[in-house]
Amino acid sequence: MTETGINMNEKFTPLECDDDVILLEKDSFKVSRLKELIEEEIRKKLQQHIYEYTSLYPGVSMVEFLSKLSIGQKKINLKEIQHNYVTDCQLLKVGGHYWQKGKLRIQICTSSVTPYQNKLYLEFCPDEPVEHDFILDEICKIVQSDK
Repeated sequence: MTETGINMNEKFTPLECDDDVILLEKDSFKVSRLKELIEEEIRKKLQQHIYEYTSLYPGVSMVEFLSKLSIGQKKINLKEIQHNYVTDCQLLKVGGHYWQKGKLRIQICTSSVTPYQNKLYLEFCPDEPVEHDFILDEICKIVQSDK
């Protein structure tokens, strides 16, 4: 386990169906809407400027601020910054019959070269393994043996 409470062996799978529903505390969102809201919020935050405490003038934007590191005399320009966030949630898949408890991983890649084209990935890991449909396995074996 890491300090975030995530076991590194947990299997996160991409949330690819935009109509699946995610429950975060008391709020529920379709995956497509959650992606829109996260992208909008990230874009707003990265466009904000940092004010210097010695003046009233805005300094650099958050993207500019985060993209440059100074280590001693060495200046490092970062081309991409990755943000990861994991939170508890529940997932209701289209055609599913129940809410599945698990973890939602949000990964955002911010480019300092093209700051308005962030990459966003949503992934889900169930708390309990998904029960496997053994009847479906048997059907697959029969179909494969007929070939």
